[in-house]
Amino acid sequence: MNVIKYCGAIVLTLVVLYACNNDDDDSIIIVELRDRAEQQVDEAPIVLEYLNKHFYTLVDNPANPDYQIAVFDTIAGENSEQPSIAESDFLQSKTITVEDVDYTLYILNLNKEKNDLVGTPKPTFADSTLVTYRGEVFYDYNDSDGDGVPDVVDVDSDNDGEAEVDEIDGESVTRVDSDGDQIVDDSDADTDGVPGTDSDKVDSDGDGIIDEDDSVDNTDLTRRVFDNAVTPVWFDQVSVITGWREALVEVTGASDFVENEDGTVSYNMDFGNIIIFMPSGLGYFGSAQTGIPAYAPLIFQIQLYGVNEADHDNDGVPSYLEDIDGDRIVLDFESDEDEDDTYDDTDEDGFPNYIDTDDDGDGVLTIDEDLEPDTDLTVDRDGDGDPTNDIGDGDPTNDDSDGDGVPNYLDEDSTESRLDEED
Repeated sequence: MNVIKYCGAIVLTLVVLYACNNDDDDSIIIVELRDRAEQQVDEAPIVLEYLNKHFYTLVDNPANPDYQIAVFDTIAGENSEQPSIAESDFLQSKTITVEDVDYTLYILNLNKEKNDLVGTPKPTFADSTLVTYRGEVFYDYNDSDGDGVPDVVDVDSDNDGEAEVDEIDGESVTRVDSDGDQIVDDSDADTDGVPGTDSDKVDSDGDGIIDEDDSVDNTDLTRRVFDNAVTPVWFDQVSVITGWREALVEVTGASDFVENEDGTVSYNMDFGNIIIFMPSGLGYFGSAQTGIPAYAPLIFQIQLYGVNEADHDNDGVPSYLEDIDGDRIVLDFESDEDEDDTYDDTDEDGFPNYIDTDDDGDGVLTIDEDLEPDTDLTVDRDGDGDPTNDIGDGDPTNDDSDGDGVPNYLDEDSTESRLDEED
């Protein structure tokens, strides 16, 4: 697989995935936050219904022919025999708790068989990942009577035998369906029942509903896409939304790659290739972003090529080990709003441990609290040009001078330094 090599700093998702392109501040709408538990009760059935009423087809990617895009369509009409996403052998789910609310994250692992054999490490919740991706919102779909016609254009959405009545400009207007196909005339691509006769109306996916009013399906692949990258970019797992982070920890990157003379990189085809379906509670919840309404369930298609274990502060402790409270979020630090919470800021200086070079605030840098004998004489740990005179084994987590069960770098009472031993 050929992709352009991406070089440079990690692209923080606070800019791309968390702020989601904040170039136009006028497009950001502030709404009153709903109760998480109540919202999840309303939203969980929507996600599950989507999986049960849709199938996917892999089509060529016009932007990058080396991998395909999944296109989703409704199981109805000529597609009524298609197997649903929910029935796929590739679909798995996991429960994730956020603020005491349980959410279900659905992961469609398209490359599972190859990816399981890779043997390369999976990313942790704090590592850096090299990915391409495509993000889109669920459509606003409700079909109360299950006839395949969304309520918004269904002449009789509750199937009670009576045409729906809409309020338009203060007047009651009864919906009209001239050809008896259940689609109201204003949204019907062929009001006389003869396909193609209403030549001025566009119905790209052939479902009888004109594109303008079709919130369900459409052959325009970019219709609901709010962000995408076809050239691999690095993302910091620390900063991405929960659903993204928790999905990527389930797959591995490609087993190998080669750099080509033209500057591209060819990856083995066993890279992680997943589609994730998440409720808004694992995404942006009530925070509307450009192209994403508040409380919007999201779909991401992600290809994972590479993983780098992160040590954000270069203190010798991998960032994932700086998750002191075990909640898989290293951004935690004490605040007035969460007085009873636990944190990843040992010395309470306002800097979480993963970006704090002196985690316990004892005046000795974390990296210098690595006291064990050096086991790798090829690495110059102290930067003096001589790798043979270093103290420490590169792991500050296994040094506990006073035997109290707390490593020196988290114990302000233990101030021994490898620099002392050098003297």
